[in-house]
Amino acid sequence: MTTCAHVRDNTNKTCIYTHVVRKLKKMGMKLKLLILIMIFGLSNNGFSQNLNMIIEVNDRLITYEIAGIFLSFEYNNGTKTHTQINYHPGELVLNDYLWKQIKSDSLKEITLKFDYYTYKRGNQDIANFKFKMSKFLFERKYLILRVYDFRERKFRRKYGCLTDEEYISEFNFPQGGILISCG
Repeated sequence: MTTCAHVRDNTNKTCIYTHVVRKLKKMGMKLKLLILIMIFGLSNNGFSQNLNMIIEVNDRLITYEIAGIFLSFEYNNGTKTHTQINYHPGELVLNDYLWKQIKSDSLKEITLKFDYYTYKRGNQDIANFKFKMSKFLFERKYLILRVYDFRERKFRRKYGCLTDEEYISEFNFPQGGILISCG
């Protein structure tokens, strides 16, 4: 184990560690505790935690086909807010503010909204999707949102009898259920 006396430059981790320990011994107990809490907080939760979520539309993993992704919150007092968020395959990007909103006791309803772009025969088509989410879903280790867009006949025949909407969706998670087809 080297010490600062044996190191020519102060970039050695052992030297820095030894230096920090010496400084901490000279500081008061409250300051030591504050520094340790700050180090622990920054190393553990210094950045927002994202929701592990995969979005599939018509059995295809979504990578770049969606835009205008929003989380909408409705509160018990009737107030509504909308916040634009980001999605990268495998994660819904949520900051600390959004997590506080999700965990709020006054929250009544959460809705995920996005636009889905398709290109068929050189024409662009856009579908607007909305999904109600419960706080329970945000507590899962991971989510798979499966959307079946009835603009494709295959999925209209398979799931069309279950809804009058233009699409149907399901959230899959550990110990979750599955959507049963019409036949």
